[in-house]
Amino acid sequence: MDSLDRAIELVMRWKADRQKQRADVLSRLDAVVKECQTAAQIWQGYLAKPGAPGDQWTIVSWVGPDRAKQLHEINLRAKQNVEEVCRMAGPRSGRFVTLDDDVIEMAYRMLKPGETGADAAKSAVQRLQERMEYIRGLMQRLRTAKPISKGVPAKASGKKPATKHGAPKKAGKKTANSSKKKAAPAKK
Repeated sequence: MDSLDRAIELVMRWKADRQKQRADVLSRLDAVVKECQTAAQIWQGYLAKPGAPGDQWTIVSWVGPDRAKQLHEINLRAKQNVEEVCRMAGPRSGRFVTLDDDVIEMAYRMLKPGETGADAAKSAVQRLQERMEYIRGLMQRLRTAKPISKGVPAKASGKKPATKHGAPKKAGKKTANSSKKKAAPAKK
């Protein structure tokens, strides 16, 4: 989620004329939250009806291949939305997005020593809840951030532009010699 953090920081610096793009970013983040909710429901569905215990090695053997496939498809959609947010924010955020962890807790990992499929499901639901809260926090930061307004030219604001040292430039007197062109050297 590091790339998403960078993306939101960049979006917060956008000028006020990019409100439509800012709304698109919020829409994408909302879609990620909805995907997390859907994944949490799948994990909770397993917890409601766990079925027969699986082996000691893989979560898939506990939750079943259909749920594992559903979680994988949800993760692909969620990652696509995160990648699009990073793309919209600019190359500084999306450069390493493919290296970020999966957005959705997948069933394609090994069980930890002593962990059951039910333990893994409870852990997955908890992590999904934390991610949803985190993404909602990013959305809230983005909504409350003041867009940077376009700069007002100095002439339009009625102020004189400052010089190098901060004081207005004084108009100097022109001397008679300064306005004359230098005469070309005489030819012999």
